[in-house]
Amino acid sequence: MRTFQIPNLKEILKPRWAHKPGFGMSKRFVLHKRESFQQSTAPEDKMLLKKLGIKKGEKVLAVAGYYASWASEIARLGAKVDYSDISKEMVAWSKKEYGKLFKKYICSNYELVPKKQNEYDWTFTFEACGGGSGLPIAFLRSLLNKKGGILVYSFRYGKSKANMGNKPRTYLQIVKTLSKIYKTKCEIKNFNIKSHRFEKPTMMIKHRIHTIKTNKKARELAKSDLLALTKNKFSKNNLERLNALAEILEDDYVKEYRLK
Repeated sequence: MRTFQIPNLKEILKPRWAHKPGFGMSKRFVLHKRESFQQSTAPEDKMLLKKLGIKKGEKVLAVAGYYASWASEIARLGAKVDYSDISKEMVAWSKKEYGKLFKKYICSNYELVPKKQNEYDWTFTFEACGGGSGLPIAFLRSLLNKKGGILVYSFRYGKSKANMGNKPRTYLQIVKTLSKIYKTKCEIKNFNIKSHRFEKPTMMIKHRIHTIKTNKKARELAKSDLLALTKNKFSKNNLERLNALAEILEDDYVKEYRLK
């Protein structure tokens, strides 16, 4: 009998705090009002699609879309974007704000979309949380796409990483771990992107772009592992891959599975 550590999907999908328009969470996890209705940076860069590696006309699923500062600019520049967020209030706000700019408005945990293979070219997120819980599952799911997934964060405090939370570590772990397990390519690049922070002037701000690229084999393996997680039925191969993925999850989101 062999014991594996695998993602605990039941714990990962438990109800969690969701954003409401006009409110944010402080570093001390205190809910407070916010005057600005945008993400931590809002791009205004004509070269944004090229810097992200997205082509005009490609279909993009924006997960953890929040105020859609990034998703809306990607759509305005010519990609076909579906917006998603776990918060019903944020989805309703974005639908009112952006109307027909997005093809669809989806209220869902990011671990559950996309639903099928080749539905999108890319899954995209800007500064989503959950790097030690659900975000690795969301980007495992991005391997179902035609091309893969993209995670972006900004260098909010110049070159210092001290105040950037766990994203520099977890985003790197996600793309490198998935790349190793599913034998795909990943890229990590820095770009200066013309953007602004809240009410401050527009300027060139450094961002890091993490890309995980999929292929036919990775697509099939990801489908098999996601189905196994959903049904709680695993082959040895499923368990070996998921055991490797579980290494980057926090202990609260991992469970033991014994293969007889």
